[in-house]
Amino acid sequence: MQKARHFDAERTRPQSVVAVFDDWDALHAVLVGLKSHTTLRSGVVLHARKDAPPAASSFGLLKEMAHLRFSQPRQDIACTVGRLAQELSVRSAGGTRSLAGALHGWFSSVQAEQLQSHIGRGHLVLCLQLGTPEDFSVVCGRLVQASPHMVGLCNIKFGS
Repeated sequence: MQKARHFDAERTRPQSVVAVFDDWDALHAVLVGLKSHTTLRSGVVLHARKDAPPAASSFGLLKEMAHLRFSQPRQDIACTVGRLAQELSVRSAGGTRSLAGALHGWFSSVQAEQLQSHIGRGHLVLCLQLGTPEDFSVVCGRLVQASPHMVGLCNIKFGS
């Protein structure tokens, strides 16, 4: 993903990590592993799949999803309920035609297009907000091992 400029290291340090998964089982496994080893502030899952996570995936992160509609390409996106879902909904209602367009600002145009493409192919996008700077290496290491597609950094501030 794109390297960020550092004006004030504390303010501009990436606050979130992003990974892409092929299926619910892989996503669930990484969430279970991270839950016991890190302090995650919050997280978001984005997808356009028709299947629901297995009942074993009882994490709050997967319990309640908001549904967003974008016209380009015409698809419904499910997003974990919270501020990110609200902001994406506002952007969609304000005329943003695609998920990539709605994600722009948190991600570069190229990154946003990549994420839209992954979601369009049925992949699951996981964004986690780190609880402490010490969690950064643990989370990134586990996601790099578990995600077959990509792991990146961003500055999304999502929370309840």
